Amino acid sequence: MQTAKDQLIVALDLPTLERAMNMVDTLGDLVECYQVSMEAFYGMGHILLAQLAGRGKKIFMDFKLHDIPTTVANTVTTLCQFSPAFLTLHAAGGSKMLEASIKAVNEWEALSKRPRPKLLAITVLTSIGERDWMEIGHQSPIRESVLRMSVMCKEEGLDGVVSSPREAAAIRALCGPDFLIVTPGIRLSPEQNADQMRTATPAQALKVGANYLVVGRPIVSASDPCTVTTEILQDMKQYIEKK
Repeated sequence: MQTAKDQLIVALDLPTLERAMNMVDTLGDLVECYQVSMEAFYGMGHILLAQLAGRGKKIFMDFKLHDIPTTVANTVTTLCQFSPAFLTLHAAGGSKMLEASIKAVNEWEALSKRPRPKLLAITVLTSIGERDWMEIGHQSPIRESVLRMSVMCKEEGLDGVVSSPREAAAIRALCGPDFLIVTPGIRLSPEQNADQMRTATPAQALKVGANYLVVGRPIVSASDPCTVTTEILQDMKQYIEKK
């Protein structure tokens, strides 16, 4: 059984390498996995990845890849050299892009003899509400779209999806117990929404079927990140122990 620490991913959304690594060192053994976003990678590059690996941390590479199938497949192969534990791409890229990507990581694993990253698809960003969804041309509600995308990802062989906690239970019911669900938008208090519109507390997210929780600003912007992290882990632990 996974522990709370196994299931927590901290988003390293900080502007400089010095601040990012200071945060990693401050949190120490409390956190084992860090999300590296496009912003962080473009700003700090592979040095950030090397620093994390040197400290024995797992990397959630949240690059949200979205392009033609060949381009994404080649990019996935290139990124595998950094040994991320997870790598994200957009489900909106379609089944051909997803199929090419899973083929790329499987071939890389066979050739390198190293574990491939888990491929996760972004469904609908948690910053998007129903009105936003309609404004960009979608007619189906967000929930229906997320579920349709999740089933497509399952059928194409992806390891899981990234979605809000609000859709997690339905995804779990449709895609089964082995399909990974990663939920951002985690807050200790639900009202602390900022730009995330579909949020939940750590325990709520686990209860509806999430495997991993991504937490960013509530930890990295806190005056005492270790205390906030400990509170999040405790909230998760209390639910896990009740199962």
